[in-house]
Order: sequence, then structure tokens, then C-alpha cells
Amino acid sequence: MIVIADSGSTKTNWVIVDKDNNRSTAKTVGFNPYYQSTEDIYQTLINDLIPQLGSKKIEKIFFYGAGCEALEQREQVAIAIRKAFPGTEVMVDHDLLAAAKAALGDTPGIACISGTGSNTCSYDGKDVTKNIHSLGLFLGDEGSGGYLGRMVIREYIREAMPAHISKKFEEFTPDRQADMLDKVYTKPFPNRYLASFARFVAENQKDPYLFNLAYHNFELMFDRSILRYEGAKTLPVNFVGSIAHYLSDVLYKVAADKGVTIGNIVGDPMESLTDYHYKKEYVHAHH
Repeated sequence: MIVIADSGSTKTNWVIVDKDNNRSTAKTVGFNPYYQSTEDIYQTLINDLIPQLGSKKIEKIFFYGAGCEALEQREQVAIAIRKAFPGTEVMVDHDLLAAAKAALGDTPGIACISGTGSNTCSYDGKDVTKNIHSLGLFLGDEGSGGYLGRMVIREYIREAMPAHISKKFEEFTPDRQADMLDKVYTKPFPNRYLASFARFVAENQKDPYLFNLAYHNFELMFDRSILRYEGAKTLPVNFVGSIAHYLSDVLYKVAADKGVTIGNIVGDPMESLTDYHYKKEYVHAHH
């Protein structure tokens, strides 16, 4: 059996697949080597993942994670996985590569993540060839749920929203100004909190005011990242993630206005990522 894992800052999705393409799934918290030590990761694998796997014999683990751009960070995660699964072949790589493989397979193009956080890269069909740093929530992350949520609560607190939207927003969340500032500035995971407001925009995107907020969020992502890749106007630009998926109408409009062709929009990359590895391991390997 092989295992494929896609780990963001919030959660890790694990898929176990055998040679007959039988699949089962497991979930754990997200791993990020910038926030967790090798020992923390190892303990989570032992306590949370292994009980979900039962007695399955694992041959290979393909792990794609947020914060795994640099070799040093990748190794930190790999050591923990090897320790938890002795004798298993382990490959650790960046979550952008997972996005590229899920959306593009072995075809070159531009791949973007638009979920809680955002990121972009150019991909040559094998590896990420260029990545304009997303800079995370405090310095960047345009095109993400976190960035969109930040726009929403900023407009709300400054009373810049039309009255009918403001009223709807107060029905959507019990939080008011003091709660919002507290959760953003003093509580852990402000990115997850802010991204929770993206759903409000997605549910009401027919309203021109909210459509424009979502439009501006994606527009910044195009201007600051996507359009700076060579081939942005000739290659298809592909997206994975919930924000791209739920706000795809807005995304198509921004792309059209910028002269960019959108390829695939994959809400959850796990299925196509698993297909990719299944074919590589079990289908093509035996031809």
C-alpha cells in the first residue's frame, strides 16, 4: 500500500491506496515544521495516525506539506515519519507541488493554492520552477480566505459596508468589533478565524458589493503574483482550494479581465493527487 498526505496549517488529509485502487482515508491535525518540532510530529503520528491505519502494510509515504519548501524543513518532517514508520520509503515535499500535480499532472503550467492561505508557482511537469513568496497572512496571502476575511471585517468595523450587508453579516456571526479584534490579535490561528468569514462572501456573492470584495481579493493575487510568472498569459492557470472553488464565478471574471486562461479548479486536491500517485506506482510501473 502507499499513503498520500496533503498537510495544510489546519489539517492533514491522508489517503491509503492499494494496488487494486481500494482507498481509505484518515485525518490528523496539520503539520508545519515552522511551528512544530520533529518530536511533536512524531508523537501525533504515533497517537493519532497509526491507530487509524490498523495493521495495514505501508510501503511508501508521499507527504506534501505547508512550510516544506526548504530541504531543512522537509528533512525535519521526514525524520518524524521514518521514525514512526520504520522501513517505509518516505518522500516529503512542498504543498505547492501537490497542488501542481493535482491540477496539472505531468503537464507544465501555473498552479495556485487558494484556501485558508494562498500560494502560486510555475511548474514544468515535474517540479516547481518558480515561486513568488506568498508571504503569509501578515505580509501577503492575497487570493486566500484569510485575506478575504480580513477585508470583510475591516469593512464591517469601519462601517464601510452597505446597511443591508452589515445587517446580514451580524446575522452570520455573533462576533462584534471587540471579539473580532481580540481573536485576530490575541488568539492562536488568526488565519483560520479570518478565513471563516470567506463563507459569508461565498454565500452572498450575487450581491455586487461582496462580489467586488471577492473580485479585489483575486485581482491582487493576479497583479502581485500570477501575472509575474513567465507564460501567465499563454499557459493555463490552475487552482486548488476551497476559496477558488466556491468563488469560481468571480475568479473566471478576474481572469478574463486580465487576459488569463483558467485550466482546472480543483476544490479538494486529494482525489486527483491520489490518482496521480496510483497511476505512477501501480499502473505505469507494470507496463
